[in-house]
Amino acid sequence: MPQVLLVDDNIEILAANRDYLVKQGFGVTCANTGIKALAYLNENSYDCIVLDVLLPDLDGFSICKVTRTITDTPILFLSCLEEADDKVKGLISGGDDYMTKPYSLKELTARINAMLRRSMRSSPSTSYGRALPRGDFFIDRDNKIINVMNKNVLLSEREFNLFLLFHDNPSKVFSKEEILERIWYGNAEHGVVAVMVLKLRRKLDFAKNVIGGIENSYGAGYHLEPPVREGKQ
Repeated sequence: MPQVLLVDDNIEILAANRDYLVKQGFGVTCANTGIKALAYLNENSYDCIVLDVLLPDLDGFSICKVTRTITDTPILFLSCLEEADDKVKGLISGGDDYMTKPYSLKELTARINAMLRRSMRSSPSTSYGRALPRGDFFIDRDNKIINVMNKNVLLSEREFNLFLLFHDNPSKVFSKEEILERIWYGNAEHGVVAVMVLKLRRKLDFAKNVIGGIENSYGAGYHLEPPVREGKQ
């Protein structure tokens, strides 16, 4: 049974598309925000993604770009944006097809099936689109998302900026004063630094062997300790 991820902030559209596709023999997962969609993509494999452009958090074009860093699953944009430039933008961002609203459910199903057939021809050794071989670590600086070992780590803007501060300056020790100035522009108390570092550590702890770990240099501040590679101590 091919698995489809539907992403749309309109609950009625999601329900109508889901019900119809289920009757046609598809397994369907629904997400009404970009964050939920990325979370599902992080945990599961899908054979096709039907993606709206105008979402309440991340726009569909950005989600498509992030998705293309981890999988070649076919993506069909389904949007009320009908200008030629929007369609071109969707295809350039990594989409495989683009439909405008309103549309017929029969055509939607036909286009999904067409993409699945193309995917099977291009990847005969797999059932449908799957994860692409890639490195262990990728930073999407535009969307403030990092991908470690095929897992998306979603960070707040300040968490992401703090991570970049450490990542771009490996082993450099930053005092709390320096971090406050760079991340909060001096408009915060010292205590928030420790809290933010703790939150960031918790989110990245699983990937210490890939990106390193944030360490406390006693009395001096914090730094990113590089990962220990196999064969090295």
